[in-house]
Amino acid sequence: MADHVVNSLVEYLSQQLEKEANFFGGVEDQVKSLHRELRLINIFLESSVGKRNEHPIVKEVVGQIREVAYEAEDVIDTFILKVAEHKKRSLMGRMLSSPMHAKMLRDVGRKIARIKNEINEIYNNRERYGIIERATESVDAAAAAAEALHKRRREVEEDDVVGFVDDSSTVVEQLIEGDRKFDVISIIGMGGLGKTTLARKIYNNVCVKRHFQCCAWVYVSQDFRTRELLLKILKEMPIPDQRRTLEDQLGVDELKEKLFKCLLRKRYLIVMDDIWNTEVWDEVRSAFPDNMNGSRILITSRIKEVASHASSTPPYFLPFLDKDESWELFRKKVFRGRTCPPELATLGRKIADDCRGLPLSIVVLGGLLANKEKTYREWSKLIGNVNWFLTDQANPICKDILALSYTNLPRRLQPCFLYFGVYPEDFGIPVRQLIQLWTAEGFIQHTGNRSIEDVAEDYLEELIDRSLIQVGSRATDGGLKRCRIHDLLRDLCISESKEDKFLELLRAGNLSFPIKSRRLSFHGDGSFPLYNVLNFFDPPCARSLLLFCKVKDRDLNLFVENFKLIRVLNLERCIVLHSIPKSIETMIHLRYLRITLSESVSVIPDSFGNLRNLETLVIEGGHLEDEYHPVIRRVSGIFKLQRLRNLYLKELLPLPYHLDEVLWNLQVLSTSTCWYVGELAGELDKFPCVRELEIKFIYKGLFFEDDNKAVHFLESLHHLHYLQKLTIDAFTIPPSDSISFPLTITHLTLENTRLAEGGGMIVLGNLPNLRILKLEECYDIRNLHVFGDSVPRLEVLELRRLNDVKEWKQEEGAMTCLRYLVIESCRELTMLPPELWSLTALQKVEVLHPNSELEQMLRELQMTFRCKLVIGSAH
Repeated sequence: MADHVVNSLVEYLSQQLEKEANFFGGVEDQVKSLHRELRLINIFLESSVGKRNEHPIVKEVVGQIREVAYEAEDVIDTFILKVAEHKKRSLMGRMLSSPMHAKMLRDVGRKIARIKNEINEIYNNRERYGIIERATESVDAAAAAAEALHKRRREVEEDDVVGFVDDSSTVVEQLIEGDRKFDVISIIGMGGLGKTTLARKIYNNVCVKRHFQCCAWVYVSQDFRTRELLLKILKEMPIPDQRRTLEDQLGVDELKEKLFKCLLRKRYLIVMDDIWNTEVWDEVRSAFPDNMNGSRILITSRIKEVASHASSTPPYFLPFLDKDESWELFRKKVFRGRTCPPELATLGRKIADDCRGLPLSIVVLGGLLANKEKTYREWSKLIGNVNWFLTDQANPICKDILALSYTNLPRRLQPCFLYFGVYPEDFGIPVRQLIQLWTAEGFIQHTGNRSIEDVAEDYLEELIDRSLIQVGSRATDGGLKRCRIHDLLRDLCISESKEDKFLELLRAGNLSFPIKSRRLSFHGDGSFPLYNVLNFFDPPCARSLLLFCKVKDRDLNLFVENFKLIRVLNLERCIVLHSIPKSIETMIHLRYLRITLSESVSVIPDSFGNLRNLETLVIEGGHLEDEYHPVIRRVSGIFKLQRLRNLYLKELLPLPYHLDEVLWNLQVLSTSTCWYVGELAGELDKFPCVRELEIKFIYKGLFFEDDNKAVHFLESLHHLHYLQKLTIDAFTIPPSDSISFPLTITHLTLENTRLAEGGGMIVLGNLPNLRILKLEECYDIRNLHVFGDSVPRLEVLELRRLNDVKEWKQEEGAMTCLRYLVIESCRELTMLPPELWSLTALQKVEVLHPNSELEQMLRELQMTFRCKLVIGSAH
């Protein structure tokens, strides 16, 4: 993790020198020199990757680099904070010549000089202790370690693991049926999921052995060498002994040629187990002839990219075991054919469930319990402690196998993966929040002109493709909505983070001295005594505070005021603030802030405008009891934040009138407002680069405004040239041919909206780029008429609780790209247009809670539908 720390600091200093140059008056040259030193030290870090565990000296030096980088970051951040505070206290114009400022310059100058000396000493020690050679010499040691782990892994593999019947049949079918052309079949999944076990079962299948004339199995691993790999395959080939004598003396190209000739005109199956990178396939591909007889390569990997690189055939993603399969495997491993006593069955199922469907966990835990006393008292010790038993240092096989996925990650992805440790166990992680936190932490590298959010989403997809993160749910457009991490991988994040001082997970009973991690995540069911943490922690070390537990306002105020250098403050909804901590206003390094306010808080201080580095702000409020008498809060200071990218003002936090600033960086704006549409229209041009806009009008009286104001609001949207996603709650679309939405919109959601007869659907149908349309509880639509050529790119249409719709007409040529349709609780709708079923792109239709007439019609026609039809019975 020193790699990430130094990289982040180099990038951070570059940004600070560019954006905060006025703060470094007097020490700018020294900061630039420190910046150069850190860039040089990266050379050593790059050369030591993958060698640190083998060499304690290298590991120690890398740790020293991390500590020095942290110290340099503390010095710079503290200096910027002190200068900012001194500016506020000083008279304008006298600040830079004041004795206090001169003293600060001398102090920071001495500290930077000392840090540079430490860096130089560390760098010079490379030669003194032979660290350069030690960091590059250990290919053989790494290969030996990998081979040793492979042997230990075989010890915990099951020869006949349960739950693979359907999986085995699917892959066997791919191997022995289909195209006669040479093909590569892939099994992909998380470490410990049973890929090797399944592949071995398939390899030994009677039908497979009978189908292929020549078979070979080779284990690849992370530290593969092409020559050794080819030799392993050749040694399993049916070659007479007298022709093997010179194999060990042949070069790579000669070995490829020999293997090619050996496989020529044979139907062969080669299993390549545990491939970690695409280079493996590139190195050996030319050794496999295409005999046009159905020859196959079967590979197992944790990485989807490996499969996609080797073949266009979609890989087989191995699923987790379900609860019954987990119990069957656990019982089989513990009792070895004998019956489980009835008094242990319920407890045993609970233990098996806690393994979360991972065969490796079940097999290892079952092996441990097989040699222990089988009593309720003994087994009850595991409840709530399964992961501890699985990762105990006395039996680290689970951790070692899973850690391979972490060590194989590119440097840019390692901090992103470790960050999953901040979340509680079994937490459905909101992807949007995760990406905003990664960005605030400085994990995401800028790539060309792409938005940093898009790059971050690519990072997450790559972690998913590497079988480290699971998809929780996807949005209707296919984008990620929530994700999850397996408990054992989460424990790996926590243990690796603690060692590198990256993250500390704190509970009320596990505080220990000293805590120097950069990130603190607080968990617990009860109220967390935050004041206790100050006795165990050095506040300047912290850069992130994430609370997933209840705390008292008084404790939070006392606690937060000690952490002035933090960049992330995430207070989940379980913490409702009755007052805003005064210290938040002074956190000038803050980039991400999420808080929830009680109804008693009526003012967001103007001093929030001092948080000039803030990128994401989420302020949630209490429940609105009376829509006609809402609590109005002042939030004007927020709209001075020039670096703000994401602004969520939930529940009764209206936009202020007559904004002075233009927020050029704002990408997402979500707000409730007590304004009328005419007043709001004049302010939208202050957010010219917004990509997502969500507006909730609180007053129901809005429906009775005149049409001119609604037209004015819609016209104001055309100033937002980058707008793609628009959500409006409580609005009126007047019956006018002259109104329109911006043509850039791809996602449109209308809730509690009045679509005047004859106008609304015509307007919506004229959006050429619209891909997703959601109408929920919209009024006055009696005839849903979709004209020809309407919404040519629409892929998803959701109609929910449209109680006025009685008839749906659709012309030929409309919605030709529609693939997903949802109709929920449209009580008056009795018929769907026949043109709907002729749409060739349509894949799924969900009709939820239809009236009895529509339900009967759909069930009668259900067997004739080409697409998947889901009918939810009316209640």
